[in-house]
Amino acid sequence: MPFVIDINPVLIQLGSVAIRWYSLALIGAVAVAYLIARKGTRRVGISDAILADGAIWVGLAALVGGRVLFEIQNDLPMLAVDPFHAVMVWDGGLSFLGGLIAALIALAIYARRHGIPVGIVADAAAPAAAIGQAIGHLGCIVTGDSSGIPTTLPWAFIYRNPSAMAPHNIALQPTQAYEALALLGLFAILWVGRKRLASLGAGASAGVYLVAVALIRFTLFFLRDEAPVFAGLKTAQLLAVPLGAVGLVVLFVLATRRASTFRLA
Repeated sequence: MPFVIDINPVLIQLGSVAIRWYSLALIGAVAVAYLIARKGTRRVGISDAILADGAIWVGLAALVGGRVLFEIQNDLPMLAVDPFHAVMVWDGGLSFLGGLIAALIALAIYARRHGIPVGIVADAAAPAAAIGQAIGHLGCIVTGDSSGIPTTLPWAFIYRNPSAMAPHNIALQPTQAYEALALLGLFAILWVGRKRLASLGAGASAGVYLVAVALIRFTLFFLRDEAPVFAGLKTAQLLAVPLGAVGLVVLFVLATRRASTFRLA
């Protein structure tokens, strides 16, 4: 029996101000991600003040990057008519990979400005990003954003609320749930294995995160209701390839260094 979702994306309407489920999910995602990141940064001696300041810049970069790529993928005609639509995050959404790429750039710049090895900061951020993104996808489930293609699977999602972003009254692949569960599993791997990964060198957790996220996105987008743009692949899949390649290069370099150290010993 498919899961019927008939929830208004707007939780509370206070005059012209709408409090949305998606916004609450983002707030919860940021709060949990910050707490997880703080555990990681404290373990390596990074002060809470540096973390808090960096979290603001990285968070803003993720928001801007996520919105920019979303608009490029979905709403370029709308921007020509109403440029203000670019900042209307509540009307549409954010691109996962756009936000991730922008956040990685901001994190690298901020770490270098404070003289902190990028790998150490990235390792603290990796599990935080995974759990934050998993929680954020719960908002997508309610709103119908990032919906999948039609399916006959018994665990499909059917959206009934007229305000939902997904097609109404059609059984769809629950890609939002798939991604949330995959990211939750990735968080568990990174968190439980953080000490073992740390023994490989700074950047190991970040490398695993990048490879896993790239695989998750590349695979799931075959089930997403979006048009291909090149060689049968969608924009997110094309971006996932270099992202995963970066993660593989990081892990390869660390493995090579570790092997060299053992030979010298």
